Amino acid sequence: MLFMLMLAISAGHFLKKSGHKYLQEAGLTVIIGMIVGLILKYIQIGVYVSDLSGHFSNVFMILLLPPIIFESGYNMKKKYFFKNVGTVMLYSFLGTFLAIFSSSAMFYIVGQTGISVEFTWKEAFAFGSLISATDPVSVLSIFKELDADMNLYTIVFGESIFNDAVAIVMYTTVL
Repeated sequence: MLFMLMLAISAGHFLKKSGHKYLQEAGLTVIIGMIVGLILKYIQIGVYVSDLSGHFSNVFMILLLPPIIFESGYNMKKKYFFKNVGTVMLYSFLGTFLAIFSSSAMFYIVGQTGISVEFTWKEAFAFGSLISATDPVSVLSIFKELDADMNLYTIVFGESIFNDAVAIVMYTTVL
């Protein structure tokens, strides 16, 4: 995993230096992940990967996530955030709850029609909680490159932080 992270960072750096127009860092990271996933699938190390993923989620939640959140909050422009705090809260809480409930309901209904596997409400809400939090990392990097309006940047940034928290709490509550 560390090798993949180092590869993604290095390749993203070289991609940015080369001035490539059509491929962004996020797309390159997805391509690297797909290639490594295919390699791991053909090697057939499923048991080891499932054990590793269970341990990695604990390590991520305890060791890696707090520094990311604290660094983001520490370097945020607080004046713009508190100026737009109402809008940020409205988008993050109400928007995330609407996304969770609508995607969960659609997932449950599609399962009931027989198009896909049938799931319970609990499973549908767990899935809805997982996929409802948006992650606008590439949007924020483009905003930074284009020197976009600071209010817009702060609203999108604040919403992304809070909707991640709402999704984590909702997922844990459903489980």
